[in-house]
Amino acid sequence: MRVGQVIGIALVSAAAVLTTDLVMRSSLLPLLRPRILSPADGAIVTGTVSVSWEGPQPMQATLTGNGQRADLGLRESPFEIDASHFPRPGQYGIELRAARLGSFIGAERRFMVRRGREHTAEEPLNEAPAPEAPPAAQPPSGDATAAQLQAERDQLSAQVEALQGQLNKLREDNTDLSQSLDEQQSESESRLAAAEQEREALAREHLLALQENQFLRSRMDSIPPCTVWGYVAYPRPQTNPPSRLVLVSDRSGAIFRSEADCAIARRMDPGGISPCACVGPVVGTGQ
Repeated sequence: MRVGQVIGIALVSAAAVLTTDLVMRSSLLPLLRPRILSPADGAIVTGTVSVSWEGPQPMQATLTGNGQRADLGLRESPFEIDASHFPRPGQYGIELRAARLGSFIGAERRFMVRRGREHTAEEPLNEAPAPEAPPAAQPPSGDATAAQLQAERDQLSAQVEALQGQLNKLREDNTDLSQSLDEQQSESESRLAAAEQEREALAREHLLALQENQFLRSRMDSIPPCTVWGYVAYPRPQTNPPSRLVLVSDRSGAIFRSEADCAIARRMDPGGISPCACVGPVVGTGQ
């Protein structure tokens, strides 16, 4: 919504209120903004508190103070708040909200409640007092009232100091908890860093093992197959003492390139004493 539209709506609303006030010869302001008549703002009261206001009737009343909020329900002006609602002296407040549109129509008032004086004198009787009756008690002087207010202020100061001490204690506890949390977090980060380093070391070792395994496999794959076969036989004629030799070729000098070729020659050689076996490649044979 533009600013011009907002200003226009406000002017139209103000004109409507003024027109209604002129036509009805009364103001709608008290209905929109109720005004609390009693107790006075900042008043110091004792005992029962009387509440009255100008504005819509009835209104939702709420008593605040002493760290609590007490709902007094819907009330008509005027009404009284019993002294039992004020368990200790201090600052209290009364909040009035309309039964409808309470978020927009309402009023608040703050006042002080002091400790009530204990009355020891009995109420006077209708009959005439006896001649020896003591004179009526004089109301307390200004000095006595000031002393009582000073005592109440000292009591409130002591309560504030006690609360301040508790607050300081909570702050110290929070500081200790914060330090402990920081230490635990640092220790956890150190352990995490050590575990990460160990994981990286294990990963490197695993990679090296894989590389070594691949290297060994490549060496195994590079080993050539058996190209020369042979068998053990006694030489002819036999020597003294007897000796043995490994034959890898036939009488014509053809090297046994397969087990089958070796086996054929072995069956035909009566001096053979072992089966055919792989004896490896022959270098420089040209065969």
